[in-house]
Amino acid sequence: MRIAIFTESYEPIVNGVSVCVDTLRDGLTKRGHEIYVFAPAFRGHEDRANGVYRLPSTHTILMPDYPFPIPFAPRVREKFASLHVDIVHTQTPFLLGILGAKWARSFGIPLVSTNHTLYTEYAHYVPIRPKALTRGFLTRLMRWYYSGCDAVVVPSGPVEQILRSYGVKTRVEVIKTGVNGIPPLSPRERENVRRLHGLGPNDFLLLYVGRIAREKNLRMLLTAFNMVSTEHSGARLILVGGGPALEETKKFASELGLDGRLEFMGMLRRPQIAPLYASADAFVFPSTTETQGIAICEALSAGLPVIAVNAGGIPENVEPEVDGFLTNDDPSEFADKINFLITHERERLEMGSHARTNARNFSIERMVSDFETFYSSVIEDKFPVVITAAKAGR
Repeated sequence: MRIAIFTESYEPIVNGVSVCVDTLRDGLTKRGHEIYVFAPAFRGHEDRANGVYRLPSTHTILMPDYPFPIPFAPRVREKFASLHVDIVHTQTPFLLGILGAKWARSFGIPLVSTNHTLYTEYAHYVPIRPKALTRGFLTRLMRWYYSGCDAVVVPSGPVEQILRSYGVKTRVEVIKTGVNGIPPLSPRERENVRRLHGLGPNDFLLLYVGRIAREKNLRMLLTAFNMVSTEHSGARLILVGGGPALEETKKFASELGLDGRLEFMGMLRRPQIAPLYASADAFVFPSTTETQGIAICEALSAGLPVIAVNAGGIPENVEPEVDGFLTNDDPSEFADKINFLITHERERLEMGSHARTNARNFSIERMVSDFETFYSSVIEDKFPVVITAAKAGR
C-alpha cells in the first residue's frame, strides 16, 4: 500500500504523536509499504529519511516549541497528487488534518484519522475566556472532523466512548500504539548509570517520562514525592521531558525543598531514555489526560512497576496489584503506593516481572498488523467493486 500520513508533530519533536508516527512508519516500511509523511517545516532541521514532505510553517507565542503549519503549499499538493496514494491517515483534526482531508476528498482517496489526544483537556493553552467556550469549540470541531472520515482510530476504549458522547457516529477502531521494548542492563551498567545521577546502592529511583506541562498533573506528583522523601531519605526522582511548565515546575519543587532529591533532565532522545528506564526502580505517572500513555507501556517493557492515576486510557494498560497501582488523583494515596514499593522489595520485583510479560500486548508487530488489516478494510469498504475484481483476477 501507498500511505500518506499528515501530522503536526514529527521529527525533531518528541511526543506521543511523533513517536507513534515514527513507529508506524518504520513498521509499515519494513513490511514493504510506501509511506509518505507530510509535516510542518522545523527551523534548522533536515530530514534524513526519504518520503518526508515539509509544508511552510512559522512559530507562535502560544506554542513556541511547535511549528505552526501554513496550509498553502501548491508544490507540495502537486507532489501529493503524483504519489497516487491508496489511503490518507491524518493525526489531528487541526490544520494539517484538515488539509490532508481536503486533498484526500479532492482525489477520491479513503481518509482515516487517529484521535491521540483529549483536546478538551488542553483548553488552557487557548487565551479565550471562559474556557467552556474553548471546550465547546473543540467538541464541535472533533464531531465535525471525525464524522467526515471513513474511519477513526483511537488508542483505548475510553477515548471511543468520549467521541461517541460528542456525537461521532463514524466507524471507530481501537489500535494501541506499539513500543520498542527496553532491554535490561547488566548489573555493572545499571550501577554506572545510577552513579552518574548521584545514586547510591540503597537509593530508590522513581522515573517520570513525559511533557512538563500543567495537564500532566506534576504538582500532585511532586507533592506526593515530598511526602515519600520525608519517610525515605534515599528516595530520588528523575523527570525526563520538556514543555511550557518546566520553569514553574522547577520552582514548585524548590518551594517544597526537593532540590538535591530530584533531577530535571529536559528533552532526551529515545536511546538516551532507555538506560534510565532500565536503571529505575519504579515508574510514576500522575497525568489525568492520557489516551494511552506510551511512556507507561515503555516502562512496563523495562520491568518497572507503575504507579499512575486511574484516568483516561491508562486503566487498560496497568493491571492493579499485578504490574502496578492505579490511584485517585490524591497525593497521599499516590505516596502510599510508592512507599509500599520501597518497603516491599519482593512484591516490587514480582510486579516488575509481570510488567515485562504484560508489555507484550504493546508490541510493534501487533500494532503494524492491526493497521494493515484496518487500512485494507477501509479501502475495501470504499472501493468494494474494485477490490472484489482484483481478488477475482488473482
